[in-house]
Amino acid sequence: MQRLKLIACKALYREFSFLTATCGNFIDATYLRQGLHDTPALLNEALRNEIARIDDGDDIYSYKPRFGRDFDAIVLGYGLCSNGVIGLSSKKYKIVVPKTDDCIALVLGSYKKYKEYFDKHCGTFWYTPSWIENAYTPSEQREKSCLKEYTEKYGKENAKYIVETERTVKNYNRAAYAAWDEVHTAEHEAYTKQAAEYYGWDYERVGAEKTYLEDLLCGKWDERFLVVEPGQRIEADYDGNIIKAVDNEQQ
Repeated sequence: MQRLKLIACKALYREFSFLTATCGNFIDATYLRQGLHDTPALLNEALRNEIARIDDGDDIYSYKPRFGRDFDAIVLGYGLCSNGVIGLSSKKYKIVVPKTDDCIALVLGSYKKYKEYFDKHCGTFWYTPSWIENAYTPSEQREKSCLKEYTEKYGKENAKYIVETERTVKNYNRAAYAAWDEVHTAEHEAYTKQAAEYYGWDYERVGAEKTYLEDLLCGKWDERFLVVEPGQRIEADYDGNIIKAVDNEQQ
């Protein structure tokens, strides 16, 4: 049995919660709020700080190792995520991170599947149970909620203008719902369908598989994952691998 420290985004909360309960490895999980990657420097700083605390034994979320039972590795529930993982390094532990641009590939089960779907439907906004609960997802409900909040603060006309300005849906034409059978609920799917209807988008339920995230937690770290040894850091790779490990001394 491996002892792994998981640092993950809440956009994968339900998925990881299911896997940590069923995985044979010991998983100590810390979740960071979704949306940090909207400002990559904030995500990078948050991840650096969490890793530094783990290195120093000051992680307030974890039980301090006793009798030599330390973590075998830190695993990240993130992809490249707007370069939010670039430069991350541990003095003490291996860091394992999936080779993917963002978390949708992790829910779908493979980066290949995500890339093939994106190439066919580039105007897709993805909805998943965790994303709906913990992140911004365009919908009539959200716009009404924002309109109510802004009206109380700025008045009706200003509120309407702000909501219209904040709309980020003009480049989308499809709502895709992706959920594993273990975390799917009819309520989440209905929410996605209603959003598609509201914006006049196509709707599709896309098959999703737990394989990618399951293998991350079970230690099946093949070519789909980057393993960064202590003293190495994560850097972007422009030769098709998305990310790579380089020595800290290397510029």
